Order: sequence, then structure tokens, then C-alpha cells
Amino acid sequence: MTSLPLIRISPSEFQFSESRTGYISRLRLTNLQDQAVGFKFKTNAPHKFLVRPVICSLTERGMAVDVVVKSTSPISDADRFLIQTVALAADEAEGLDSPKWRTLDPSRIMEDLIYCTVGLRRSSISSQGSASPPASPTLVAVSHVYDPYMSVQNYGSEKKRDERIAHALAKRFYSVMPGMDINDWSWIEFALFVAACFSL
Repeated sequence: MTSLPLIRISPSEFQFSESRTGYISRLRLTNLQDQAVGFKFKTNAPHKFLVRPVICSLTERGMAVDVVVKSTSPISDADRFLIQTVALAADEAEGLDSPKWRTLDPSRIMEDLIYCTVGLRRSSISSQGSASPPASPTLVAVSHVYDPYMSVQNYGSEKKRDERIAHALAKRFYSVMPGMDINDWSWIEFALFVAACFSL
């Protein structure tokens, strides 16, 4: 007899996008049981990824947590994660950590592979690979990193918008260079400046 799934994993893969410091992905785990459920992540590239949280307990049905994974290295098709899940008694769920996890009976623990992609493919699965309806938009954590240098709003005219875009690009490329003040530059100066930089 097939056991009922313990958690919903949404989306079903780590969908990485580029950030200013490397790559980042998020997914949401939701408890589908009327009791506490614990999970733990493992990866075949432990020195490449930072995972938070690595281990956690969801103490009631519907309780959810967002798992964030970061990497400073490009994502490979060979990268993957193993998520282990287990139904827990109340005392087991309290203060769940790695030493406490090691005391659990391995025969109780279920495992699922989670693959890594670059880009977006919205879907969800339940633990043990069981099919699950797609999560609602509020439950699917899509990777997104805010870049203040490229925050361009509607400023009333196409010319003004172009100037803001040029200004943002110049800031992005040269904000790390000390001693440069680009705030008083004209649009023509920006265009010549950026063109000259790309020609180097």
C-alpha cells in the first residue's frame, strides 16, 4: 500500500536565476499531514551550495517554509538535491536538528530527488514523487532578486525613460569604481561613455 505524501514541494525543481552574487533559487515546502513532519536536505555538491534551512520541522497541516539555495558557481545539469522527509511525534519535532535527526529510525525516512534548472517551470510534486495539482501563485516561490540599478519606472516620456536606463546601466557597470561622479552627466555623455566601454 502506498503511503500518503508528507509534504508538497513547489515548484518541483530548484529553478535558479542569476543574482548579483551568483545564483539563487527558492521553493516552498508545505505540510500535508495532520501531524508534524520533518525534512532534511542533502546535495551531491555540498561545497557549492548554501541551503537555508537545511533541516526543519513543520508542526501542523498547512504549515509552510521557503527554502533558499544560493551558489556562486554556475548551475550544472549534474547538480541535484535529496530531500528526506519523516512523520514526527510532537517531542521529536521540537528543536529538530542534525543530532536529533540522526536518532530517527532510517526505515521511517522517505527520500525524493530534486533537480536543478536555470529558468522557470512552474509545477509542484508531493514527497515520494506523487503527483500533486499545481500550487496557487501565492504558494509558488519564484526566484527573483531586486536590482536597484535597473529599477526603471514610468517617468512621463520615452526620452526621460531612456535617460534613466542609460543612467542605470552606467551605475551598474561603474558603481564599483571609486572617485567617479556620473550623476551630473548628460544623455549624450552617457551614450558615448557606455559605447566607449563596450569597445574596449
